[in-house]
Parts: sequence; C-alpha cells; structure tokens
Amino acid sequence: MPELPEVETIRRALAHNLSGLRVVAVRGRSISMRRPLEVETLGEILPGRRFLEPRRHGKYLLLDTDPPGALLVHLGMSGRLMLVGPEVAVLPHTHITLVLENGYELRFVDPRRFGHMTWLDPGAESGDPSLAGLGREPLDDAIDTWLPPMLKRRRGPIKTLLLDQRVVAGIGNIYAAEALWRAGIRPTRPGRHISLERLALLAREVRRVLIEAIEQGGTTIRDFATPDGDFGYFAVRLRVYGRQGQPCPECATVLRAKVIGGRTTAFCAHCQR
Repeated sequence: MPELPEVETIRRALAHNLSGLRVVAVRGRSISMRRPLEVETLGEILPGRRFLEPRRHGKYLLLDTDPPGALLVHLGMSGRLMLVGPEVAVLPHTHITLVLENGYELRFVDPRRFGHMTWLDPGAESGDPSLAGLGREPLDDAIDTWLPPMLKRRRGPIKTLLLDQRVVAGIGNIYAAEALWRAGIRPTRPGRHISLERLALLAREVRRVLIEAIEQGGTTIRDFATPDGDFGYFAVRLRVYGRQGQPCPECATVLRAKVIGGRTTAFCAHCQR
C-alpha cells in the first residue's frame, strides 16, 4: 500500500503537472469499491472545474478545484494515478479517466479495488468518514513533543500503535519497521513500557525516514509509480523491511520476522530492545 512518502511524491507531481488544468470530460463506469465509484456523479460535477494545488492528509490525496470542492483519492493496496497522453494504452482495471483541457488524461487504476475516488462538496471534508478521526501529520517539526505522550498512554505493541491512523496519519508497514530499527526499539514492546526519551527518539526517526523517502521519490516494491511513470528509489536504502533472514546492517545478527497486528515485521533481536 502506498504510504505517506509515496502519496506525497504523487501530490508533488500533480502539483507540477495538474494544477491549473480544467476537466473537460469524465469517462468510466460506476463500480463497487471500498466506497462506491460514482462515475455519473463525477461526470456531472467535474467538467468545467479547474484543479488547484493538491493537498495530502496521511495517505489521502485531496485534489481541490475551482469552483470549490475536492476530489478525495485513496490508492488502496495497488492503486495508481496516471497522467498520460491519450495515445498511451489504457491499462486493465482503469476505472475512471478525467480528460483535461490540454489533451492529457488523469487515469485512476486499481486492480484490487481497495482504493476510492470520491467527490467532496465544500464543507464536507471535516465529516467525511475516511478523513474524520485521522491523527496528526508525522512530518510536523514538533512530532517529538506530541507523539511520545500519546504512545506512552497505550498498551499495544509499539509497531501496532505506529500503524494506527488515529494516532498518527500516514505511517505504514515499511516506514514503521525502518523507524523502529533506527531507534533501536523492538516492535513488540508495548508503548507504555518505553521511556519518553526513547519514544522521542523514535518520533524523530519516524520523521527523518519519511523525509528521506520523499527525497527519493518513495519506495517501489511492486506497484508504486508516480503519475508520470517514475519509480521510488528508497527501496535501496531499506535496512530491515523485507530483509528477514539476512544480516542486520549494523551488527550482522540474522534479522527475525514476526507477525504483529496482521503485518510481517522484520527486526534485529540484538539492536532492538
């Protein structure tokens, strides 16, 4: 699933290539997804609207328009946004195409149908079920002041807490594993059993690894690519994620794997306490 760095990379690409363009037509068909994809409704609302600077909240994209409103996009497990010319072959599972005034097309592709593309009227954002209850942004400069007390109050494994979008929005399996290794904290340790000092270190490592990943365009494991087709290069910097059975890059201890909250987590039993 695209995590915060991948979604932020997409947001920046769209800010550069989509902002200011007007929608002239909508193609596709209404299908059942995580939230129903109502193409007819989008076909009535979007033509004539101009895209503004896109925003991001956690793993969600908000494509603001003029007249006011926003297209809420979540890429699910394997979704993609493609900004391409009309001559580019349409991929299977392309559920919706927005035709733009410059002739290009913004295509929403989602083989597994776990994502969604939903229209939000002005004022609807605060009450939207996907956005309501999302935690704060981990790119916040002050994350090491507000996140540690939140984690300290909770009983669950620290890895599970980092993945809880109500605690902090945007962190997924990849970057939680990497931040925990950098901070030297075992993913199974309950938040309440970790000192505030170590939790502050973890918070800083969370922010640091996310920023580094954004600078590298995110992490491409299987499906992720930016709207113009580029791939993320942070995968070459991964130290523990997906490396179970290989030596720890710090101490050479063989990395272990454990399923925590339904997600496989690699860690070093020597470096992470």
